[in-house]
Amino acid sequence: MMLSALIRKRDFATATVATTATQDRRPVRTVAKVASVAVANQIFPEEESASRAWLAHINETDLAIIDDVLTKCRNDVEARVYCLEQARQIPPASEKDHKATCIDCGHFQRTSHPHFGHCSQGEPEPIAGLYDTEQRWCVTYEAQ
Repeated sequence: MMLSALIRKRDFATATVATTATQDRRPVRTVAKVASVAVANQIFPEEESASRAWLAHINETDLAIIDDVLTKCRNDVEARVYCLEQARQIPPASEKDHKATCIDCGHFQRTSHPHFGHCSQGEPEPIAGLYDTEQRWCVTYEAQ
């Protein structure tokens, strides 16, 4: 069975890289040992930001503890993975509710009618204008 078919089937498969038939007598230099040490002692900026976001989410404000956690993440891959998993589980910030009543807004300008007016910020409105006590979705709302 082909590897792509196993992947689609979600079966476990291993792939071995083909090796050359002739042997190269020159010594092969690898950076695996050096690279693994360098990566283990490094935390990328986005990982640090995510870890800081998680610490803020759990209301951790002690700078010594924050520094200790980030140092642990730099030096311990398992600690870094744990912090990043916790950061991934932070629920997204809820979007601000933009429901507003025009009469309470500083941009509402009343017309000669006792209940109608217009938005000075150019928000979409019916031809007759905005009814003062109607709740509507408004991004430019500004409390008086």
